[in-house]
Amino acid sequence: MKIAILGSSDTVHIQRLVQAFVQRGHDVHVLSMKPFPIPGATFERFKVPPFGWRYPYRWRRRWTAYMRDLFRRFDVISVHFLSDWGITESVAAEGCLVVKAYGSDVDHPPDTPPPGVELIEARRSLLQCADRVVAPSRWFREKVAAYGAIDPAKIDVLPFGVDTERFTPACRLTGWKAGPTRVVGFCKGFEPVYAPLSFIEAASRVLVACPDVRFELVGEGSLRQTCRERAESLGIGHAMRWIDFLPHEDLPGIMSSWDVVAITSVKESFCVTAIEAAAMELPVVATDVGGLRESVEHGRTGLLVEPGKPHLIADGLVTLLNDSARRREMGACARRRVAERYQWQHCVDRWIDIFKTVRAQRNSMRRRESRITAGNPIGTLLNVSGDR
Repeated sequence: MKIAILGSSDTVHIQRLVQAFVQRGHDVHVLSMKPFPIPGATFERFKVPPFGWRYPYRWRRRWTAYMRDLFRRFDVISVHFLSDWGITESVAAEGCLVVKAYGSDVDHPPDTPPPGVELIEARRSLLQCADRVVAPSRWFREKVAAYGAIDPAKIDVLPFGVDTERFTPACRLTGWKAGPTRVVGFCKGFEPVYAPLSFIEAASRVLVACPDVRFELVGEGSLRQTCRERAESLGIGHAMRWIDFLPHEDLPGIMSSWDVVAITSVKESFCVTAIEAAAMELPVVATDVGGLRESVEHGRTGLLVEPGKPHLIADGLVTLLNDSARRREMGACARRRVAERYQWQHCVDRWIDIFKTVRAQRNSMRRRESRITAGNPIGTLLNVSGDR
């Protein structure tokens, strides 16, 4: 198939998908608003084409003509994250459109400027004119359906997958660990939606009960320095290891020394971090919000606690840190669950199946329309006249 991927090419989710499609032998073209080509795929930086012989129209009409050409060139257009790509209903009718909503494009994160009315309308229009919509969890499917005023039956639930050969407990057998020290990991980033300050507060409480525990925090974000300063003010700076942003493939090496993973988010559409931890047989203590209720099975693969309550996060961490047998039991259960539900290659298979199904349905519909038009030449003339 010829597949066009529209989205931010600097994100690990799009990079992994594009490379997987290429490895399956598909012809992939990436259209991105950011200048990050992906190996194996052709790449184009998105911009409305300038006025010229090919697009001799005003700006908005040039944009529409450009997108219409794109839809005609590819078997499937796959949009990742709801942005204004200039895709109208008439443009989408030229080809096959599959749209994936991610999270913050539908469920607005805290402490960030709200989207404008025009962007909201563009996002809703994109959902409504798509042949299929993809959501990472059942919970988020309902949010997307309500947001776009579309039938939930139009939405396929397709979680983010995990490479169980890369994220594996075998890493933990060879990973570095400073003697008997127990380690809690945090790798969600330092933005308000992930509530990193709640993690710092929880860490201070954990250290009261377990003074030997150490904490490793991975990533970047607007609250990183604030978190460091808060840790120092609480007198727990000595127990913190701050790790800068890492390539995704390096994350298992860091997680290999962890015993438990903490996730303090206030919103999550799914949370791939939880299943990457599960693949490494690491139990999770997480907030009971959104898609985390699906990526973490409370009492079996981790513990879910009320959000915004650092003392509950701390209690969950202490419970697991002090019970190595339970950690091992939860970790083994979590790994089995990932193998059954979230294998990366199975997720890629699902993507390809969705593309093929949409393409077959669209082709079938066009054949029916062609037969109807062939039997109604007057209607054909009226349609041509109307398009002009």
